[in-house]
Amino acid sequence: MPATLLALQIFLILLPGFSAAYVVQALATRRAQSDFERVIEAVVFSFIIYVCYIPLNRGNLPFEIIRDQTGKTEDTILWHPAQLVWLAAVTAVFALLAVVYIRFDGNRLFRALGLTERTTRNSIWNDILEHEAIDSQPVQVELADGRNILGVLLYYSDNSEDDSVYLSQASWVDKDGQTVPIPGPGILLTKNSGIRSVSLLNPATDIPEAKTLPAKAE
Repeated sequence: MPATLLALQIFLILLPGFSAAYVVQALATRRAQSDFERVIEAVVFSFIIYVCYIPLNRGNLPFEIIRDQTGKTEDTILWHPAQLVWLAAVTAVFALLAVVYIRFDGNRLFRALGLTERTTRNSIWNDILEHEAIDSQPVQVELADGRNILGVLLYYSDNSEDDSVYLSQASWVDKDGQTVPIPGPGILLTKNSGIRSVSLLNPATDIPEAKTLPAKAE
């Protein structure tokens, strides 16, 4: 078999794993991976996918190599559309299940059994904000310069090294606990803001009433 055809065959076999890894990377919050780790993950995913796929298709692959025994023509690849659809379906289901496992911390079962202390998320930043934060979550953010901002958490970075949050209905909090509304729809606090802490508050009960700014004299 020509080396190029062999390489193509290997690529086609590993393609479901690479496809699943791409979907998982796009939808789930994960730590950054090296190229080598991505390849290993794709190989493992391909193995799991074929373990699930082959019993459903009586051991048939979605393609086969047609070899010319006479040597007069080159080997060719024959596709089987029905098996290809099955393989795509198994790959999609596996990728989505992997996303669900990561998103909802499937490691909790293994923690309960005492087999690990890890979560499926990439940092405690993601653990807290993904697990504890709710829709329209009120938070109080303390900055490195001592200032505090109160607001509703709408967005946050999925990487703890880029600790950024976007707050709507934002207000500055003074030393007496009074709030001064920040004009506009919200405020984006980036890594350069120097976020020291993020306090998750109970809805309504922990939010002080905003103080109206006095009107300027004409």
